[in-house]
Amino acid sequence: MDIKSKIKEAALSHGMDMCGVASIDRFQESPPGRHPTDILPGCKSVIVVGVRLLDGVVQANFRTYENNRHDLKGLYGTYGYTMLPNFELTYACYAVAQVIERNLGETATPLSTGPMTNGTQISIRHCAVAAGLGEFGWMSIVLTPEFGPRNRFGVILTTAEIEPDPMYGGTPLCDPTKCRICTDVCPTKAIGLYGSEDKRTCTLGEKTYTYGKVSFPRCQVPTQGMRREFGGKEDWVTTDDPTPQDIAEANAKMPISSSGLQHGESWHCGLCLSYCPVGKWKERFLDRELTGGANVVIK
Repeated sequence: MDIKSKIKEAALSHGMDMCGVASIDRFQESPPGRHPTDILPGCKSVIVVGVRLLDGVVQANFRTYENNRHDLKGLYGTYGYTMLPNFELTYACYAVAQVIERNLGETATPLSTGPMTNGTQISIRHCAVAAGLGEFGWMSIVLTPEFGPRNRFGVILTTAEIEPDPMYGGTPLCDPTKCRICTDVCPTKAIGLYGSEDKRTCTLGEKTYTYGKVSFPRCQVPTQGMRREFGGKEDWVTTDDPTPQDIAEANAKMPISSSGLQHGESWHCGLCLSYCPVGKWKERFLDRELTGGANVVIK
Protein backbone atom coordinates (compact mmCIF):
# COMPACT_ATOMS: atom_id res chain seq x y z
CA MET A 1 0.00 0.00 0.00
CA ASP A 2 1.43 3.40 -0.95
CA ILE A 3 1.70 6.23 1.57
CA LYS A 4 -1.29 8.16 0.23
CA SER A 5 -3.49 5.07 0.62
CA LYS A 6 -2.17 4.55 4.16
CA ILE A 7 -2.96 8.17 5.00
CA LYS A 8 -6.52 7.92 3.75
CA GLU A 9 -7.00 4.55 5.44
CA ALA A 10 -5.87 6.07 8.75
CA ALA A 11 -8.28 8.98 8.32
CA LEU A 12 -11.25 6.77 7.52
CA SER A 13 -10.43 4.31 10.32
CA HIS A 14 -10.54 7.22 12.79
CA GLY A 15 -14.07 8.26 11.84
CA MET A 16 -13.43 10.62 8.95
CA ASP A 17 -15.71 10.75 5.92
CA MET A 18 -13.22 12.36 3.54
CA CYS A 19 -9.54 13.05 3.05
CA GLY A 20 -7.76 15.12 0.40
CA VAL A 21 -4.24 16.35 -0.37
CA ALA A 22 -3.16 19.76 -1.67
CA SER A 23 0.26 20.64 -3.03
CA ILE A 24 2.06 23.62 -1.56
CA ASP A 25 1.89 25.60 -4.82
CA ARG A 26 -1.86 26.10 -4.29
CA PHE A 27 -1.12 28.48 -1.39
CA GLN A 28 0.90 31.13 -3.19
CA GLU A 29 -1.71 33.80 -2.40
CA SER A 30 -1.76 33.10 1.34
CA PRO A 31 -1.58 36.26 3.47
CA PRO A 32 1.62 36.99 5.41
CA GLY A 33 2.08 34.65 8.35
CA ARG A 34 -0.65 32.29 7.13
CA HIS A 35 1.28 30.27 4.56
CA PRO A 36 1.82 26.58 5.48
CA THR A 37 5.59 27.09 5.46
CA ASP A 38 5.18 29.80 8.13
CA ILE A 39 4.10 26.99 10.45
CA LEU A 40 6.20 24.12 9.06
CA PRO A 41 9.35 25.15 7.18
CA GLY A 42 9.81 22.96 4.13
CA CYS A 43 6.13 21.98 3.98
CA LYS A 44 5.35 20.37 0.62
CA SER A 45 1.87 18.92 1.14
CA VAL A 46 -1.28 19.91 3.03
CA ILE A 47 -3.56 17.03 4.03
CA VAL A 48 -7.17 17.75 5.00
CA VAL A 49 -9.53 15.36 6.75
CA GLY A 50 -13.26 15.97 7.10
CA VAL A 51 -16.13 14.58 9.13
CA ARG A 52 -19.83 15.10 8.44
CA LEU A 53 -22.22 16.36 11.08
CA LEU A 54 -24.95 13.98 12.18
CA ASP A 55 -28.33 14.67 10.59
CA GLY A 56 -29.83 14.10 14.02
CA VAL A 57 -27.72 16.86 15.50
CA VAL A 58 -28.58 19.33 12.74
CA GLN A 59 -32.28 18.64 13.27
CA ALA A 60 -31.88 19.68 16.91
CA ASN A 61 -31.04 23.11 15.55
CA PHE A 62 -34.33 23.12 13.63
CA ARG A 63 -36.20 22.29 16.86
CA THR A 64 -34.53 25.23 18.56
CA TYR A 65 -35.75 27.78 16.05
CA GLU A 66 -38.95 26.20 14.73
CA ASN A 67 -40.34 24.84 18.03
CA ASN A 68 -38.68 27.22 20.49
CA ARG A 69 -36.84 24.29 22.12
CA HIS A 70 -33.79 26.21 23.31
CA ASP A 71 -33.09 23.41 25.77
CA LEU A 72 -31.96 21.37 22.74
CA LYS A 73 -29.45 23.91 21.48
CA GLY A 74 -26.69 22.35 23.55
CA LEU A 75 -26.92 19.20 21.43
CA TYR A 76 -25.64 21.19 18.46
CA GLY A 77 -22.98 22.79 20.65
CA THR A 78 -21.76 19.41 21.93
CA TYR A 79 -22.10 17.18 18.88
CA GLY A 80 -22.03 19.68 16.03
CA TYR A 81 -19.64 22.44 16.98
CA THR A 82 -17.44 22.60 20.05
CA MET A 83 -16.73 19.10 21.27
CA LEU A 84 -17.24 15.78 19.51
CA PRO A 85 -16.38 16.66 15.88
CA ASN A 86 -13.22 18.36 17.09
CA PHE A 87 -12.17 15.44 19.27
CA GLU A 88 -12.58 13.14 16.27
CA LEU A 89 -10.64 15.53 14.04
CA THR A 90 -7.87 15.87 16.62
CA TYR A 91 -7.40 12.09 16.88
CA ALA A 92 -7.55 11.63 13.12
CA CYS A 93 -5.01 14.40 12.45
CA TYR A 94 -2.65 12.86 15.01
CA ALA A 95 -3.06 9.41 13.47
CA VAL A 96 -2.30 10.70 9.98
CA ALA A 97 0.77 12.56 11.24
CA GLN A 98 2.00 9.37 12.90
CA VAL A 99 1.59 7.41 9.65
CA ILE A 100 3.75 9.93 7.82
CA GLU A 101 6.52 10.15 10.41
CA ARG A 102 6.64 6.40 11.06
CA ASN A 103 6.63 5.39 7.40
CA LEU A 104 8.55 8.16 5.69
CA GLY A 105 10.67 9.79 8.36
CA GLU A 106 9.33 13.15 7.19
CA THR A 107 7.93 15.81 9.51
CA ALA A 108 4.16 16.10 10.00
CA THR A 109 2.43 18.85 11.98
CA PRO A 110 -1.28 18.44 12.85
CA LEU A 111 -2.97 21.81 13.36
CA SER A 112 -5.50 22.84 15.98
CA THR A 113 -9.11 21.92 15.29
CA GLY A 114 -12.18 23.80 16.38
CA PRO A 115 -12.94 26.72 18.68
CA MET A 116 -11.90 24.92 21.88
CA THR A 117 -8.20 24.87 20.88
CA ASN A 118 -5.36 27.34 20.97
CA GLY A 119 -5.99 29.50 17.95
CA THR A 120 -6.18 28.91 14.23
CA GLN A 121 -2.78 28.71 12.58
CA ILE A 122 -3.97 28.96 8.96
CA SER A 123 -7.39 28.97 7.31
CA ILE A 124 -8.75 25.44 7.55
CA ARG A 125 -11.58 26.18 5.12
CA HIS A 126 -9.16 27.38 2.44
CA CYS A 127 -7.12 24.21 2.97
CA ALA A 128 -10.25 22.08 2.49
CA VAL A 129 -11.00 23.75 -0.84
CA ALA A 130 -7.35 23.50 -1.92
CA ALA A 131 -7.41 19.76 -1.15
CA GLY A 132 -10.38 19.20 -3.46
CA LEU A 133 -13.00 18.41 -0.84
CA GLY A 134 -15.45 21.08 -1.98
CA GLU A 135 -15.85 24.75 -2.80
CA PHE A 136 -16.93 27.93 -1.05
CA GLY A 137 -20.60 28.67 -0.61
CA TRP A 138 -21.80 32.26 -0.73
CA MET A 139 -21.73 32.41 3.09
CA SER A 140 -17.97 31.62 2.86
CA ILE A 141 -18.34 28.17 4.45
CA VAL A 142 -16.96 25.15 2.56
CA LEU A 143 -19.63 23.09 0.79
CA THR A 144 -19.06 19.44 -0.09
CA PRO A 145 -21.20 17.59 -2.66
CA GLU A 146 -22.23 14.97 -0.10
CA PHE A 147 -23.06 17.06 2.95
CA GLY A 148 -23.23 20.71 1.90
CA PRO A 149 -21.81 22.92 4.68
CA ARG A 150 -22.50 20.35 7.40
CA ASN A 151 -18.86 19.25 7.76
CA ARG A 152 -15.89 19.99 10.00
CA PHE A 153 -12.26 19.79 8.85
CA GLY A 154 -8.76 19.23 10.21
CA VAL A 155 -5.35 19.88 8.65
CA ILE A 156 -1.97 18.14 8.71
CA LEU A 157 1.10 19.84 7.23
CA THR A 158 4.01 17.69 6.09
CA THR A 159 7.40 17.93 4.45
CA ALA A 160 6.53 14.77 2.52
CA GLU A 161 5.73 15.34 -1.14
CA ILE A 162 2.46 13.47 -1.67
CA GLU A 163 0.52 13.33 -4.92
CA PRO A 164 -2.17 16.02 -4.70
CA ASP A 165 -5.84 15.41 -5.36
CA PRO A 166 -7.57 17.43 -8.08
CA MET A 167 -9.52 20.44 -6.89
CA TYR A 168 -13.29 20.18 -7.07
CA GLY A 169 -14.41 20.62 -10.68
CA GLY A 170 -17.94 19.25 -10.69
CA THR A 171 -21.22 21.09 -11.03
CA PRO A 172 -21.11 24.35 -9.01
CA LEU A 173 -22.56 23.65 -5.58
CA CYS A 174 -23.74 27.19 -4.83
CA ASP A 175 -25.54 29.52 -7.22
CA PRO A 176 -26.18 32.82 -5.40
CA THR A 177 -27.99 34.18 -8.46
CA LYS A 178 -30.84 31.73 -7.72
CA CYS A 179 -30.55 30.99 -4.01
CA ARG A 180 -30.28 33.46 -1.15
CA ILE A 181 -31.25 31.19 1.72
CA CYS A 182 -28.10 31.87 3.73
CA THR A 183 -28.58 35.63 3.54
CA ASP A 184 -32.30 35.34 4.32
CA VAL A 185 -31.98 33.12 7.41
CA CYS A 186 -29.07 35.06 8.94
CA PRO A 187 -30.72 36.78 11.93
CA THR A 188 -28.37 39.78 11.92
CA LYS A 189 -27.87 40.09 8.13
CA ALA A 190 -24.17 39.44 8.52
CA ILE A 191 -23.76 37.90 5.04
CA GLY A 192 -23.43 40.34 2.16
CA LEU A 193 -26.19 40.17 -0.47
CA TYR A 194 -25.28 38.85 -3.89
CA GLY A 195 -24.89 41.72 -6.35
CA SER A 196 -23.67 44.14 -3.71
CA GLU A 197 -20.08 45.13 -3.07
CA ASP A 198 -20.04 42.95 0.05
CA LYS A 199 -17.98 40.11 -1.40
CA ARG A 200 -14.56 38.52 -1.16
CA THR A 201 -12.27 36.78 -3.63
CA CYS A 202 -9.43 34.35 -3.08
CA THR A 203 -7.11 32.37 -5.35
CA LEU A 204 -6.04 28.79 -4.67
CA GLY A 205 -3.80 27.28 -7.30
CA GLU A 206 -5.25 28.28 -10.65
CA LYS A 207 -8.79 28.83 -9.34
CA THR A 208 -10.30 32.07 -8.09
CA TYR A 209 -13.37 31.98 -5.85
CA THR A 210 -15.89 34.70 -5.02
CA TYR A 211 -18.14 34.57 -1.97
CA GLY A 212 -20.04 36.90 0.29
CA LYS A 213 -18.34 39.19 2.76
CA VAL A 214 -19.36 38.23 6.28
CA SER A 215 -19.49 40.95 8.93
CA PHE A 216 -17.75 39.20 11.80
CA PRO A 217 -19.14 41.53 14.50
CA ARG A 218 -22.71 40.96 13.25
CA CYS A 219 -22.09 37.20 13.08
CA GLN A 220 -20.70 37.11 16.62
CA VAL A 221 -23.90 38.51 18.14
CA PRO A 222 -26.03 35.39 17.48
CA THR A 223 -23.22 32.81 17.52
CA GLN A 224 -21.97 33.94 20.92
CA GLY A 225 -25.43 34.50 22.40
CA MET A 226 -24.95 38.21 22.95
CA ARG A 227 -28.69 38.83 23.14
CA ARG A 228 -31.53 37.06 24.94
CA GLU A 229 -33.21 36.24 21.62
CA PHE A 230 -30.14 34.16 20.71
CA GLY A 231 -29.92 32.28 23.98
CA GLY A 232 -27.95 34.84 25.96
CA LYS A 233 -28.68 35.76 29.56
CA GLU A 234 -28.53 39.51 28.84
CA ASP A 235 -28.65 41.87 25.87
CA TRP A 236 -24.91 42.47 25.89
CA VAL A 237 -25.07 44.13 22.44
CA THR A 238 -27.99 46.43 21.58
CA THR A 239 -27.01 47.93 18.23
CA ASP A 240 -27.91 46.17 14.96
CA ASP A 241 -24.58 47.11 13.39
CA PRO A 242 -21.96 46.46 16.06
CA THR A 243 -18.33 47.43 15.70
CA PRO A 244 -15.39 45.29 16.85
CA GLN A 245 -15.21 47.60 19.86
CA ASP A 246 -18.86 46.83 20.73
CA ILE A 247 -18.07 43.11 20.62
CA ALA A 248 -14.93 43.53 22.72
CA GLU A 249 -16.87 45.45 25.37
CA ALA A 250 -19.61 42.81 25.40
CA ASN A 251 -17.06 40.01 25.79
CA ALA A 252 -15.51 41.85 28.71
CA LYS A 253 -18.89 41.96 30.47
CA MET A 254 -20.09 38.43 29.68
CA PRO A 255 -19.39 35.84 32.39
CA ILE A 256 -17.17 32.85 31.70
CA SER A 257 -19.31 29.93 30.55
CA SER A 258 -19.73 27.00 32.92
CA SER A 259 -21.64 24.81 30.45
CA GLY A 260 -18.86 23.57 28.17
CA LEU A 261 -15.20 23.68 27.21
CA GLN A 262 -15.29 27.24 25.89
CA HIS A 263 -14.88 30.26 28.14
CA GLY A 264 -17.13 32.11 25.70
CA GLU A 265 -19.79 30.06 23.93
CA SER A 266 -19.82 30.32 20.11
CA TRP A 267 -22.39 27.73 19.05
CA HIS A 268 -25.67 29.63 19.44
CA CYS A 269 -26.50 30.06 15.75
CA GLY A 270 -25.59 27.77 12.82
CA LEU A 271 -28.66 28.81 10.82
CA CYS A 272 -26.86 29.23 7.47
CA LEU A 273 -25.22 25.83 7.92
CA SER A 274 -28.49 24.17 8.91
CA TYR A 275 -30.74 25.52 6.14
CA CYS A 276 -28.35 25.52 3.15
CA PRO A 277 -29.97 23.28 0.49
CA VAL A 278 -26.68 21.81 -0.78
CA GLY A 279 -25.88 18.22 0.18
CA LYS A 280 -29.31 16.65 -0.41
CA TRP A 281 -30.86 18.91 2.24
CA LYS A 282 -34.40 18.36 0.98
CA GLU A 283 -34.10 14.57 1.09
CA ARG A 284 -32.29 14.52 4.44
CA PHE A 285 -34.44 16.97 6.35
CA LEU A 286 -37.51 18.40 4.62
CA ASP A 287 -38.78 15.11 3.16
CA ARG A 288 -38.28 13.39 6.52
CA GLU A 289 -40.30 16.14 8.23
CA LEU A 290 -37.32 17.05 10.42
CA THR A 291 -37.88 20.70 9.52
CA GLY A 292 -40.60 22.94 8.23
CA GLY A 293 -38.06 24.84 6.14
CA ALA A 294 -38.24 28.03 8.24
CA ASN A 295 -40.29 29.58 5.42
CA VAL A 296 -37.29 29.46 3.08
CA VAL A 297 -37.74 28.58 -0.58
CA ILE A 298 -35.78 25.46 -1.49
CA LYS A 299 -34.48 25.63 -5.05
